[in-house]
Amino acid sequence: VDCASRRPAPQASELRAAMATSRRALLLALSTALLPGRRAEIVWGAASASYQVEGFREADGRQPSIWDAFDTPAIGASGPVRATKPNGKRNIFGGEDASEAVQDYKRYPESVSLHKDLGFGATRLSLSWSRLLSYSPGSLKATRNEAGIQHYRTVLKAYKAAGILTAVTLFHWDLPLTLEEYAAGLPCGTAWLCHDWFIDVFAEYATLAITEYGPLVDWWITVNEPLTIVQNGHSLGNHAPGRCSDRLQCWAGNSSTEPYAVSKGLVLAHARAFRIWEQRGRPGRGCGMTINADWGLPASSSQEDAAALTRFMEWQAAIFMDPLFFGSWPASIVDAAQDRLPPWTQAELELVKGAHDGHFFMNHYTTLFVRAAPLGAPSWEGDQGLEVSGYDFSSGAPIGTPSSNGWLFNYGPGLGALMAWYHERYPGVSFVVTENGWGNASSTREAEMGADDLERCNYYRDYIGNMSATAALRGMKVDAYFAWSLLDNYEWADGFSVRFGLTYVDYATQERTPKGSALWFQQHVTQLKDLPSDGSPLPPCEPHGARDVTVISV
Repeated sequence: VDCASRRPAPQASELRAAMATSRRALLLALSTALLPGRRAEIVWGAASASYQVEGFREADGRQPSIWDAFDTPAIGASGPVRATKPNGKRNIFGGEDASEAVQDYKRYPESVSLHKDLGFGATRLSLSWSRLLSYSPGSLKATRNEAGIQHYRTVLKAYKAAGILTAVTLFHWDLPLTLEEYAAGLPCGTAWLCHDWFIDVFAEYATLAITEYGPLVDWWITVNEPLTIVQNGHSLGNHAPGRCSDRLQCWAGNSSTEPYAVSKGLVLAHARAFRIWEQRGRPGRGCGMTINADWGLPASSSQEDAAALTRFMEWQAAIFMDPLFFGSWPASIVDAAQDRLPPWTQAELELVKGAHDGHFFMNHYTTLFVRAAPLGAPSWEGDQGLEVSGYDFSSGAPIGTPSSNGWLFNYGPGLGALMAWYHERYPGVSFVVTENGWGNASSTREAEMGADDLERCNYYRDYIGNMSATAALRGMKVDAYFAWSLLDNYEWADGFSVRFGLTYVDYATQERTPKGSALWFQQHVTQLKDLPSDGSPLPPCEPHGARDVTVISV
C-alpha cells in the first residue's frame, strides 16, 4: 500500500466533527448501491509483500535491496540510495526499518494456517529479487542463489498443500541495491531509466521465477503499483530510490522528466515478463501488472472539473494501461508533457501492445474530490492541472469516514465506480482486486482490537458490498479479491506507525491475534463462492470485534 505520498493528517478535532456526517453519507451510498444482478464466482484472499513481512534480511544469502539502504543508515550511508535526506531527516517514520518486520521468512507456516483458519482460498505474496539472484558490484552477471530459490518453492508448496491459491508478485519495489548502484555510475543515473540494459535484466529475473515456480503459481503479477514507483520513488522522493528535483529532500533526480521515462521503463519491463509468461505456456490463471488508483468525485458539475477527473484517472492508470491495450500514451499526457514523454519505437510497440490476457489487476483504497487547477511547474504533479482533497472544497465535509492515518477515507462506492471506469475504457476485462483495505494510526492493543478495527470491518463491508452491487449492475466479472493485509506489518515510509492487518501483531513478541475484522471475513465473506447480487447488504460488523480469538506465537 502506498501511504507516504498522501496529504498530512487532519487535526483530531476535524476528524471527530466529520464522523457523523460521513457515516450517514456512507450508509446512504451503501443502501442505494446494492442492486440485484448476475452471479459471479470469486476467490477471496489476503495479501502481503516480501519486504514488509519477511525480516531476516541477511538470511540464506540475500543481498540488500534499495529499501534496505533507504531505511538503514549502516547500508544507506552514502551512494545513490541513502537512509537520510539532504535536510538531515530520516526517510522512515521514527527511523524504523524492516530488518525484523514480522519475521514471516521463518513464520510463514503461521500465515498459511491463518489463511486456512479464516477460510481464505488464496494468498498474495511477492518474491524478493535479491534473495533469488545475486550480483557482484560493477557487474550485471547474475548468480542463482539456490537457498533463496528453494525457500520460495517451500513456501509456495506449503500454500498449495493447504489448498490455497497463490498470486505472486515479481516486483514489489525491492530492487537489488547492486543494480541501482551500477545504474548510478552511468548517464541514465537510476535503474528504471536505463532501458538499454535494465529491461533485459528484469526479463532474466522473470524468466527464472516463471521457470522455477510455474506449476505452483495461480496468478502472476509483474509489477506492483507502477504509479507509486513513479510518483513516490522518482517525483516526490519519499520512497526508494528517493529521487526528485528538491535538493532538500532528494540527493538526485528530476521530477520534470524522470517520471515519464520511468513509466515507459515499467511498461517495457511488464511487457517483457508477460511475453516470457506466454512463451512458457501461460502457467496459472493469468498474468498482469497491478494498477493502483484512487477514485475521484468532481468538485462541481462544471466541464472543467469533469475533465480534471479524467486527467486524474489517466495519470494514475491509463498511462500504464493504454500502451498495453491501444499502443499509445493517453492524449492528455502527450499534450501536457510533450517532448518530456518518451516516444515508442515500432519494435517497442510490437512488444507492448497486447501484453495483457484480459485480467485487470487493481489496488484501491480511497476516493478524493477533484477539481481543475492552473498548471504548475513542469513536473509529474504540475502537469496534471488539478487538485484533490478528501474534504469538500466548499463545505469542508469529508468524502467518507476519515482514517487516523491521514489520507484514507471510507467511501464505499469508490471501488465499484473505479471498476466501472476501467470496464468502460478497457471493455471485456475481468478484475482481480489485489489490494483493498483500511489502515489506522497504530494505537493501543485494546483500540486495535476494538474501535479501530470496527472501522476496518465497516470499510470492508461497505467496499465489498458496493463492489458486488456495481459488478452485478454493470455486468462486470470479479475473479478474486485480496484484502490488504493479512498481518500488521512494515508500511514503507510510515514504518510501523500504521496498521492495516486483519491480524494484530505484537511487534515486541511477534504474537499474532486475529482481529474482529478477520472473524467477520471468516463468518460472512470467505465462504461465499459468488459475489452477493440479491440487493441485501452484507451482515453487520459487531462492535467489539475479536472475542474468541486464537493467539499464534512461537
